[in-house]
Parts: sequence; structure tokens; C-alpha cells
Amino acid sequence: MVHTRARGGVAHLLMACAAMIPGGAAMAQAGYEPPLRANDLGPEERYSAGVHSKENPTQVLGKDIGARRLGADNIWSGLKTANADKKILSNWVVYGKPFYAIASGTVVGCWRNAPENIPGSKHAEFTKGNMPFGGNHLWVLQDDGNHVLYAHAPAGGIEASLCPHNAALLTSTKRDGNSPSLLLETKVTNGARIVAGQKLGVIGNSGDSSGPHLHVHVVKNGVPQPMPFKRGMTNTLVNDAAEINGTWTPLAGKEMPLAPVLLWAPHRIGNYSFNGVASANYQRMVDHLADSGIMPDIVTCKANGATYDSKWVPAQGKWATFHGMSAAEAAARHADYTKQGYKRTSSYTCGSASVAVWRK
Repeated sequence: MVHTRARGGVAHLLMACAAMIPGGAAMAQAGYEPPLRANDLGPEERYSAGVHSKENPTQVLGKDIGARRLGADNIWSGLKTANADKKILSNWVVYGKPFYAIASGTVVGCWRNAPENIPGSKHAEFTKGNMPFGGNHLWVLQDDGNHVLYAHAPAGGIEASLCPHNAALLTSTKRDGNSPSLLLETKVTNGARIVAGQKLGVIGNSGDSSGPHLHVHVVKNGVPQPMPFKRGMTNTLVNDAAEINGTWTPLAGKEMPLAPVLLWAPHRIGNYSFNGVASANYQRMVDHLADSGIMPDIVTCKANGATYDSKWVPAQGKWATFHGMSAAEAAARHADYTKQGYKRTSSYTCGSASVAVWRK
């Protein structure tokens, strides 16, 4: 449960875990793990997704996920630099970024060495029918009984331990009668086990793909299944524009919106230090790390709260943090949280601004 409040033009955040389990750890949201991580992008980069094509009815709830960087006038571009050549794969922000398992399961089909397309066109061998539509891909039978497809990795972009098929081209397009989505030649027997969050490969542009992206969709018996995600935050894109400090809405067990959005994928749960974060950017960082399942351990500030240094650890129990407080606000917060059974575990004052963390 996240509440944001503004006092004196400075945002404050209270994070209180509404659902608890023995030991004080927060109960996880229902849904899948997102297939991407914020750790793999720069500070002004985000993943992006839109409404999937309805041409294939089994994929209508799927997502084609790219990545963008913030440019001038709040415009987000898929290229690393302005005016970069779109036909060079390495010029795309998303190209080569890792992707991860959304749930645990067993590999039942794959391909890993098909050559890639030049953005905007399809490889000649693909048009001849000599490559899977997913290019280099993984089909995974999840433990929940659903199948998930991760598609369009570069040649060698699927982890070798997960896929035994190392040929570049198909020799047959015959399909598995029991699993019509699988080509017989891509089928895997006694496939590798994977666990949620495990790295599966990197993002490329193979198969039926006109530009680098990760395609992911979930299906059961030919029927598309929803993909609710435990974590991650979205921000609506309007004509490729969005404010980086705009409204980021937690998914919190819901599907991504059926609209063009930026996706702020979660950080991997772990220990982090962030130093010199400008006050204007600090609140969104707190929101994002809280959504990722991480909580502040020690927070300090400089120059009346102009910047913040902070250390973060895996979230446990209930916690609260406020920054940019006056002395009176800090004293009132401390008295209130003490009555509720919290202990102040970090407190720092820089000039007229204070920042603190309470836990229980």
C-alpha cells in the first residue's frame, strides 16, 4: 500500500505492506515475474510495449516489448542516438538486453541459431520457410499448465543449456500433432527445467520480426491466457511522449494496459547504493524500488535536501520513509510511528531538511 503526499512542494512516501506472513516478510503479489529487469537499462531508459496484433488469435494477449531512451521534449526513442541508422541492430536500445523466465517450467520446444533479419525486412531464408516464425525462441510448459513463448532472439541468443537445436535452418516444417504450435523439428523431449526469474537469453530480431524486440505470450489449449505481473510500473505514452517523473502506475498483479506504455521493470531484489540522486528524481526512485521489493536501510541528504544518498536492502516487514521534512514534521512523524510500534532505523538532517526510515 503506497501513499504519496506533498508538503512544501516535496513528495513524501509511506510504504506499508498490507498483507503479512510469519517472520514479517511481505506477501508476494499474485501473477508472473516480469520478463525484464531495470538493472539492464540506463537511468533514463525504459522498456516499452503496445497493443499486440490481432492477426494471430492465440497471441492477442501477448506483448512485443522494446526499449526506449528519454530524449528532448519528453520524447522516447528506440534508438541509442538521434539519427542513428535503423538498419543496424546494435543501434537499438533493446538489442542484446537479457530476458528472464516469467514462471517456472520445462522447455518443450526451441531454436537458437537462425540468422537475424535486417530491421525493416525479413531474411531470405525465412521467406522460404526455412526458419521458425519465432526465430530463435523457447516454448516452456509452465508449472501452472500454460505454455509460454519467448521469441526473436539473435543467433546464439538462447542459452545453450536450454536448447539442444543448434542448426541454422529447418529441414522440415511438419508440425507436432499433439502440440500444433510446435514444429516437430523444434520439439524438445525431457527438456531443461527453468525457474522464475532465470535468464533465458537476449533480445534480437529473428524469425517473423521486423525490428528487435522480445515477443512473449501465454496460451493453453490454443486459448490465449492473460499475463498479470507481480511487479513493474507503467507510464502511458502519448505520441511517443511521457514525463519521466510523471505517473507510474504499479502493475501489482494486473496485466499491462492495452495501450502504448513505458514499462519500468523491477530491479532484481538485492542490496544497492544510490548516491547523489537529485531531489526531483528521488521520489520516483523510491516508488520504483518499493515496487521491486526493496526497502531503504540508510538515507542521508545534502544541501537542504538537494540530493540524497541511500542504501537499500530486500524488503522485510512494514516500513515507512519520508524525505524533505522540516524539523517539526520529522518530530511529528516520529511520535506517530513510535505509537504504532515502529522504530526509527535511519535519521539524517541536512540544513533545514530531514529524511528518516521507520521499521517494524
